[in-house]
Amino acid sequence: MSKIDIPSGISTQLCQIGFDVFNALPKVIRQLWTDKELIIVADETTWEVAGEQTASILQQEGFRCKKPFIFPARPELHADYAHVQELVPAFSNCNAIAVGSGTINDLVKRASFEAGCDGYLCLATAPSVDGYTSAGAALTVNGYKKTMPCPAPKAILADLNILAEAPMPMLAGGYADLAAKLTAGADWHIADLLQQHRIDRFAWNMVQKNLRRWLKAPELLLQRDRQAVGHLFAGLAFTGFAMQYFLDSRPASGAEHLFSHIWEMQNLKYQGASPSHGYKVGVGTLMATALMQETFAMPLPLLKQTMKNIPPMTATEREQQILTIFKGFSSLDEVRQVAMDKFLTGKALQQRRQMIFQNWPQMSRRVRRQLLSFRELKRRLETLGCPVQPGEIGVDQQQFSDTIWGAGMIRKRYTILDLLFELGLLPWALKQLQQKEYFKFP
Repeated sequence: MSKIDIPSGISTQLCQIGFDVFNALPKVIRQLWTDKELIIVADETTWEVAGEQTASILQQEGFRCKKPFIFPARPELHADYAHVQELVPAFSNCNAIAVGSGTINDLVKRASFEAGCDGYLCLATAPSVDGYTSAGAALTVNGYKKTMPCPAPKAILADLNILAEAPMPMLAGGYADLAAKLTAGADWHIADLLQQHRIDRFAWNMVQKNLRRWLKAPELLLQRDRQAVGHLFAGLAFTGFAMQYFLDSRPASGAEHLFSHIWEMQNLKYQGASPSHGYKVGVGTLMATALMQETFAMPLPLLKQTMKNIPPMTATEREQQILTIFKGFSSLDEVRQVAMDKFLTGKALQQRRQMIFQNWPQMSRRVRRQLLSFRELKRRLETLGCPVQPGEIGVDQQQFSDTIWGAGMIRKRYTILDLLFELGLLPWALKQLQQKEYFKFP
């Protein structure tokens, strides 16, 4: 088993990936805790994959264990805060081992924090998300998707054979979530140049330095190549470390994740099932790529010409737009607060536009250098069987438009959506996507 070198400033003590994870488990537990009762948390599927073997090893090694907490496999488990509240009483006077992927990990992460546990250990069963090693849990609270603060796992173990034999949609979803760092990085460039969120080079390099290499060969994932799976998991792990270090999800998340959050708030369904986080983010990454590709193809004179005679939106119009898009959402008041706090008028808007103009050439170079082309990104996602059309995850044409308008309203984070809105060019951008048929609807 090989250790991933954990950067300084990270609270996770150990991250190991290899072929002998179960052999290493007892030693790792003894390093983390002394004579502490343990509880395994899994769902029925991950219990069969790794939970039952974990329980057997703990029993053989003489560890004191509570009865495992096993969620049903059906209906599909979601990262809803209500499940955290189920777990907290079970975690009294013990420490948890999360056996699973994104949902199980996030639930255990927050529940361990609320129960006052001395951290938790994660035994990963699929390279499907970047949230394994992040501080904070992505949870739905009263219908509103948010990242709730809590420490990352004290240790994470991943067996390559288990990861590689995960269902292919989980590998594909992990690849899509890692590919999202392309547009997330482009959004960070935009925010950096507009002095909205400066780039931290240490956090940036954790994600971006090897990103192209980690994403290079999706074809090998189809073959369940162990090295390729290891690269994917490493990329996702380092993304989580970057979020830990930066104390924010900015290194991993841009407009593409905001699109996904909107769909999660809508409880989006496709053929009766909820699309995975990775699948939603993959479509969102294609949408963000298309917006950026069209926007930054414009030289500054054409940008100014395109903006000509477009009147700025008034505060009243913005309020009405928020009410129209988020009518019936339990999170309407929170969305309104965030969106109106970001809303610029008058002199403040003119100053922002001047800053955009001044930085346009450099911004355009940075963003275009950061991205894969829409065509190449689409090809890679299609190779793994990822959805590449909004309709393939249940998003119709009206939802598509509302998502692009509404996603920038739900977070303070500055992205391409804020840039286009402040320039008055969101309607233009939507028209470009429709006319050039980036996406097709029935």
